[in-house]
Amino acid sequence: MDLLPTAEQDEIVATIRAQLDRDFDLHALAAHDGATSVIDRDLWSRCAELGWFGLGLSETLGGVGYTLAEEALLFAELGEHATPGPFLPTVLGARLAALAGDGDLAASILAGEQIMALAEPHGDADATAGSTVSGTYRVTDHGGADLVLVLAGNAASIVGAEQLHADPMASLDLLVPTAIGTVRDAPARCHLDDATGLVLRGTVLVASELAGLATATAAQSTEYAKDREQFGTPIGAFQAVKHRCADMAVRAEAATSLSRHAALAVFDGLTDGPFHAHAARVVAADAAVQNAQINVQNHGGIGFTWEHTAHRYVTRSQVRSRTLGDLRGHLGALLDQPAPT
Repeated sequence: MDLLPTAEQDEIVATIRAQLDRDFDLHALAAHDGATSVIDRDLWSRCAELGWFGLGLSETLGGVGYTLAEEALLFAELGEHATPGPFLPTVLGARLAALAGDGDLAASILAGEQIMALAEPHGDADATAGSTVSGTYRVTDHGGADLVLVLAGNAASIVGAEQLHADPMASLDLLVPTAIGTVRDAPARCHLDDATGLVLRGTVLVASELAGLATATAAQSTEYAKDREQFGTPIGAFQAVKHRCADMAVRAEAATSLSRHAALAVFDGLTDGPFHAHAARVVAADAAVQNAQINVQNHGGIGFTWEHTAHRYVTRSQVRSRTLGDLRGHLGALLDQPAPT
């Protein structure tokens, strides 16, 4: 299986990267630290105009017409730039609305007219999704949202944000607003009783974002090791640093390869697609968290400062490694899957 992007995919990545470099600079976004809404609607509309929200959605459903492979490349770039914003619930919410037959709702999400939040069951609290939604949820990107994508069990629903009674809570990542919200018997705008495929797709996208985070910190450490000098020598010449950078590169490459393989396996409907999705998620989460921590160490004193972006990758990797399940949940899912063929 060829995991290298095609020339057309490279062009897609280049366009995405240029937009992220221009509009999602982490130093500029620091002004939104602790806000309940990080992305303004004009910026969200520009992302919609580029087709990001429907990149992997078929044209018959109102999307751009590419596949999960291209969506995974988008999320890898989002990870590399530590990009905040409700990209995951937007992409999944547009697909849910389209699959449920609500073309108008899907079109408004794809156009960036409706901003989504993501709600997942909070702890051991009872939570249900379906034609009516009820329960207690952990909600991300709730500020300024119009709609909420609710994932509970095997079901997925979209409800109006006004149905969610949320209390903001301190977030580890100051650019990812978090709240604990309750919903009581709210009617769903649309829902799928069996959203297993949707959640599996989301698992691949989160794995890809985590792989992007691991790739960014490996590159950041390598560049710093070449530029920073001690005793008249670049610190990358010292074994303690060069070996750490090499290990970071290996972890990032493994996470990238597994997430791309998972995207192809899930898109092709292979029987072992779920196995590869969960495996990629586990490996990518480990790579993102470890690389982010070591990146701070490699940068020494400057890496611990608020002005440097190294801490952004530490907090983002921790938050994303708990999005759509945690390590224990995905390891358990792996044990439930048949051995790959």
